[in-house]
Amino acid sequence: MSQTASLPHWQLTSIFPGLDAPAYAQAKAELRERVEALRSAMDARGVGAAREPLPTHSEQVATFDALLDQLNDLYVRFATLRAFLVGFIATDAFNDRAQAEASSLQPLGSELSFLSTRFTAWVGALDAERLLKGSERARAHAYFVRRSKEEAAHLMGSEAEELAAALHPSSGGAWAKLHGDLISRETLRVTLPGRGEAELPLTELRNLQSDPDPEVRRSAFEAELELLERNAVPFAAALNSIKGQVNELTRRRGWASALDEAIFENRISARSLAAMQGACEAHFPLFRRYLAAKAKFLGQETLAWYDLLAPVGVGAPRRFSWDEAQAFVVEAFGSYSAALAAFAQRSFDEHWHDVPPRKGKRNGAFCMGVPGVQESRLLHNFGGNLDDVFTLAHELGHAYHNACAYAYGRTELQSDTPMTLAETASIFCETIVVNALLTRADDRERLAILEQDLLGSTQLVLDIHSRFLFERAVFERRRERELSVAELNELMLEAQAATYGDALDESARHPLMWAHKGHYYSVGRSFYNFPYTFGYLFGLGLYAQYQDQPEGWHERYDALLAATGMEDANTLAARFGIDLESGAFWEASLKVAEARVREYEALVARFSP
Repeated sequence: MSQTASLPHWQLTSIFPGLDAPAYAQAKAELRERVEALRSAMDARGVGAAREPLPTHSEQVATFDALLDQLNDLYVRFATLRAFLVGFIATDAFNDRAQAEASSLQPLGSELSFLSTRFTAWVGALDAERLLKGSERARAHAYFVRRSKEEAAHLMGSEAEELAAALHPSSGGAWAKLHGDLISRETLRVTLPGRGEAELPLTELRNLQSDPDPEVRRSAFEAELELLERNAVPFAAALNSIKGQVNELTRRRGWASALDEAIFENRISARSLAAMQGACEAHFPLFRRYLAAKAKFLGQETLAWYDLLAPVGVGAPRRFSWDEAQAFVVEAFGSYSAALAAFAQRSFDEHWHDVPPRKGKRNGAFCMGVPGVQESRLLHNFGGNLDDVFTLAHELGHAYHNACAYAYGRTELQSDTPMTLAETASIFCETIVVNALLTRADDRERLAILEQDLLGSTQLVLDIHSRFLFERAVFERRRERELSVAELNELMLEAQAATYGDALDESARHPLMWAHKGHYYSVGRSFYNFPYTFGYLFGLGLYAQYQDQPEGWHERYDALLAATGMEDANTLAARFGIDLESGAFWEASLKVAEARVREYEALVARFSP
């Protein structure tokens, strides 16, 4: 049996025993009943009706308290059922039964989304401060109450919002599903230099681009382009349809652009985004220096796209078995806190991880919370390289973030965390592992570790910004008409040129990255890119504070993670003396990468073949 075949799959039985289990059927039935009960309660109380808010303050408080409790309960039930089904679909796109079950859940999700919008519109019309004085539940959800007023100002009428929610599964949601299904299901027969033929999905082609053999990397990259090109027309149709839908919805909701809405949804200010991106742009030459040093080590003038993931080190690249990766991460986490190490060990013992790449499995990695059982599930496409160890630590950080919310007893509305803050714990945990590796490494090992760390940093600064530039351009042009495959390819290459500059070979970039990344295919979450840079630099800044001020840190940090759905990013950052609208904070975080590039360049000069 191959190592990949023996790697663990996650267990879902602690959520429900199975798709045929009575407990699962009962949970579905109860969700439907409670969604209908919430709609009836809203109708009876006039929530969302075309009339003035409730006539008396006491009635407003009673209505708010009752409906808030019902909504929080429904969010838990729906999220738990959805996570259970995603557990099947994300690892096996060919599971028709799970796909059918997910499809049957979508109308309830749409209904719940609309009822939530009705509630937000109603709360936004109330006197927020008076409600907060009169309701303990409102005070516990103060951020939601105050935020609802601004959100309500950007809602269409009740009928229009209901229609948008009802149409989502067969419009933007359907296009996103098409993209995900094609990416997961498609394979290509590839002849690899010295290794013969194999039928490979995108996940394994991606892993092969970190192979030490440049011909294997090139063959895997060319196969990836061929596989993506096979469905480029439907991918372009999906992207055009989704961006067109978002443009229309944002216009009707009174947003100046999809970017303005994304800034609001990510709970930052436009000035914070500008400060962060300005600091990153000023450091593009730094990351290009890293890429130039990497090219030098590989004996090239400039890098091709398929060399970005190439290993750099002296001797054979270090490989990790799954058992070795687990043990190392637990040990590294223990250097920070016994609680974090114990949490990681629990996730392994209870089989929360789905590890091996395989046909039908979703690309990349993610962590999803399962609030009904207060657990998480973590998906990997583990290939045994150093980056997979970093990814393991990263996803465990997300799971620990979920655990803090559960431990503090947060409701679903209190733990509704924006992407900008959702990356906080993941970057923090990844930094723990990087530092643990560097602490015990000799210079040869340090070169390989710095390579992997700087590769990740470059992705988060250069590549993420290229994705931002691409998406902004697509939104702007889509206001006029649809874009062809060739035009999307051209925009992608222009965005890569603007960030990578001459550090990447102009003739060997990735024109179809827009087809590869599922992040572009979402109606509900546009600009699924800059929050990663935000989270990376915010996490680095927090880790620097931990190193400077370790006393009492763990309690403050856990409290921060448990509060990421209860304040905006600027307010939470201010607890730690951080001004997100100042370039100084972002510059300080980037200093970490600057020091590592200098050391990397010195090691490359020393060890270059």
